Amino acid sequence: MEGGYDEILSENPFFLELKNEYSSLFQHCISESWILCVPRIGSLNTRVFTVEDFCAHILIPSEELPETHYSTLTEKQVTVANRVITVELTKGLPLQSHILFEETFYTEDLFKYKVWCIETPLEPSAKLSENVVTKECLTSINDCIDLLWTQAAGRQVLDQIEANVHRFFKNHPIPPIALSPLKDSVSELYTECLQAALQNRRLREKCKVSKNLLENIKLAVETYMQYLLFNSIFKSICTSCSYEDAHLNKKIRNMSDIQLRDLDIKKELYHAVPKAKQLLSKIDTYNTVLEKIICLKQALNAVNRVDESNNIIYLTADDLLPVFVFLLIKSGIPNWYSQLHYMKEFHFSSMGKKDGDESDFLITTLEAVVEHIQSGALAGPPNPEAYYYDSNLTLDNLNSSSSKRRHSLTESVSTTDTNSREENLEYVFDLIKANHTEQVGSLLEKNKKHLEDLENNEKYALKLYAHDEEDDDADDDDNGENEGEIYQKLCHPLCNCKKCCSKISKNLRRTSPTVTSRDSHGLTPLHVASIHGKAAIVEILIDMGANVDATDLNECTPLHYAASRGHQNALLLLLHSEAEINKTNIDKNTPLHLAVNNGHINCVKALIYFAEHGRMKINVNCKNYSGNTPLHFASKWGYEGIVKLLIENGAEPSLQNASNKTAFDYAHNFKIMQILKSCSPNLYEYIHITSSDIKTLKCKPDSIVKLKLQNLKIGPESSNASKTIENLKRIERILQAISYSDVKLACFYLGIDYENYNNSINKAVSCHPLCECQYCKRRHNKPLDFDVNFADTNGFTSLHYAAKYGLDELCDILISHKANVNTFNKTGQTPLHLAALNNKTMVIRFLLEHGANLNAIDSSGNTPLHDASAMGNIGATKVLLCYDPDISLLNGANKSALDVAKEKVHLTIIDLIEKYANQSMNTNE
Repeated sequence: MEGGYDEILSENPFFLELKNEYSSLFQHCISESWILCVPRIGSLNTRVFTVEDFCAHILIPSEELPETHYSTLTEKQVTVANRVITVELTKGLPLQSHILFEETFYTEDLFKYKVWCIETPLEPSAKLSENVVTKECLTSINDCIDLLWTQAAGRQVLDQIEANVHRFFKNHPIPPIALSPLKDSVSELYTECLQAALQNRRLREKCKVSKNLLENIKLAVETYMQYLLFNSIFKSICTSCSYEDAHLNKKIRNMSDIQLRDLDIKKELYHAVPKAKQLLSKIDTYNTVLEKIICLKQALNAVNRVDESNNIIYLTADDLLPVFVFLLIKSGIPNWYSQLHYMKEFHFSSMGKKDGDESDFLITTLEAVVEHIQSGALAGPPNPEAYYYDSNLTLDNLNSSSSKRRHSLTESVSTTDTNSREENLEYVFDLIKANHTEQVGSLLEKNKKHLEDLENNEKYALKLYAHDEEDDDADDDDNGENEGEIYQKLCHPLCNCKKCCSKISKNLRRTSPTVTSRDSHGLTPLHVASIHGKAAIVEILIDMGANVDATDLNECTPLHYAASRGHQNALLLLLHSEAEINKTNIDKNTPLHLAVNNGHINCVKALIYFAEHGRMKINVNCKNYSGNTPLHFASKWGYEGIVKLLIENGAEPSLQNASNKTAFDYAHNFKIMQILKSCSPNLYEYIHITSSDIKTLKCKPDSIVKLKLQNLKIGPESSNASKTIENLKRIERILQAISYSDVKLACFYLGIDYENYNNSINKAVSCHPLCECQYCKRRHNKPLDFDVNFADTNGFTSLHYAAKYGLDELCDILISHKANVNTFNKTGQTPLHLAALNNKTMVIRFLLEHGANLNAIDSSGNTPLHDASAMGNIGATKVLLCYDPDISLLNGANKSALDVAKEKVHLTIIDLIEKYANQSMNTNE
């Protein structure tokens, strides 16, 4: 294997980092005689390497053909022929790279191993050279950061963008709510960031040579800027589009039962819809326009069909739009209108004609789908009651229900064919849908009287022919009885004796529907009338004795369906008939849950006001199976009017669901946040106390809340809501200063004399026991006017943030002022958890030396060691293992820290934990 290229492999950064930082993996490769592939200097397009990068360049010889066939640690198949390495990829053409030369190395123990220097990396995302960059490599924020870093040979450009963004926040502490001013200010910021980037001489020279690189630099600058801005500006966008989002959500929620067949989607696309839905549902997790457009593209590609040769068959617009309509309805995203405006109005970079057309097509497609749903052209499934149990669609039930789809819900049932059509329960349901009030009433009344007469005759017949019936019943029990057998056992076909009438009545009970009849789904006529909002028929059925609290297979009552479909008149009739207002269905949802979730404010008002005037107690804070209250739904979907109504009637915004989320967490615009925060009748604020507990402060106008200050261990001013709000504003400033690593400013807000603390830091012994000089005062800290254990609404204290950002000096100051080292936030994380997550080794050691709980468990069951293992933080793992943690603890997923490391393929951490386990075992022996 010879070539004209040569370099010193021992100086290759890829090879050096593998030897030094991943020594365990390196030693394992040597012991197994695996081959190391090292990309030549200059071929890599990233500033940092992960363990996955190294695993992709380690070749394991096959047992059958060890000279030509290999596999990588990332489970890709590799073949070598004529000094060319070919890697089989899951998608697209195979990746190839030339072997420039081979070199043999020896360890101190005389172990021999081979190293191949290759022309290009064996990973698709890293195969591009330094000067050839195409748009396809920019698919995430990490790609954009890598591009700016590598092309500028440092982080100067990134630092300049961050400085411009910080200046933007300083000039605009509260971004404008109106969309146009916000767009203009962000556009100006983008121009400043791009100009700052092109001031870099290295970057400017490269962009002069390659126009394509310039376009990618524009996109990278825009993406990184959006990544830094997103949390501050997106809620402003959501607030500006709050009305449109709420209006769209109401339409989507009321079409949540729609099925693929209702939109005439082709059968061959059914299998691709779940994957596309999963991809599209992630769009809310991305912060940049680039990643959101890539998410749309991935969802589109998942829908496109693939032929026998694995070639993509692209769909026409007529095929694609119905699928996207279905995906939007089922995705569960609460702010599609805001997402659309963010992608449409804040995409400033020009990506060339071809790519620009693709992005514009995806955005325009999304806009068309949103407008189509907004227009009201979709009316939901034609037979809504048939879909509550038919969620698993197959070709069999598709064909069986095709005939039902041809009939509209409002299709009239002709009165002339009544006698010719069998009067079964399905026929009664059709009459109810068509609103034939008189026919429904007369038919059910006739059947009721007829069955009553037959029952009376049957009782009389049973009395007369008791001895004969005993024999016949025994025969019936032995042989079973169906419709044909009844008539065969009559005395003769026209017999009307008492005995034969008794037998006929049993069959008539099945074929003559009444108000108590049910279909296979448990639906009664009153259920169907409530679903379709036929108030007149609801009244007739109630007068005929229908059970207003009858439940179907989903444990839903007619009141549930009337509330979920927004039929206020039917709902009020049911309530006046004493329907149970707090009845829960199989998902523990009350009628109020369903009315709120679908945005029917009139039904919400009817439920609340009827309960108030009827002296009934409605539980506005009832939790469903997922722990969500009606306020959670209203906050999530942006129903501003319903949020106000619920708050006014005692809804508690601080209640947590099963995911530890409150209504505040689900609010995605400032209008909803303002309503939740400004409601003094039901204000809940979280306060951390030194006894490692979280208390809530509840202030109501009709009852003064008396708190035991000795238990809370906070100042007396905390017993009033105004002071609590003031403290919350103060803690926000403190946490923001800590996030900027400004210890002096944080101490200033905390009321701590930072200068005196530093001057006395080395003064270990007091002048004398009663000394009160400024150096000795530090050793006997006076109580502050602000409790260092006070937390924000998410439960974060100053110590949490100091640990998160690695400020060991501030941690020392806070703990010296009695900060609780084991305090936890709303998700159960202690400062040690955050330090482990962010690999702050100095802080981890400091916290452990000051009493931090090494095996503290958060709400997910994770210990700090679990978090360090999941993140691949080698330094944090080493420090934690030095303090003898319990590595046998399992998290909520029943996984130990070692299991988590194996799942994430963090080989160094796996080696560290296994060595610790072996040492512990040997010590115990």
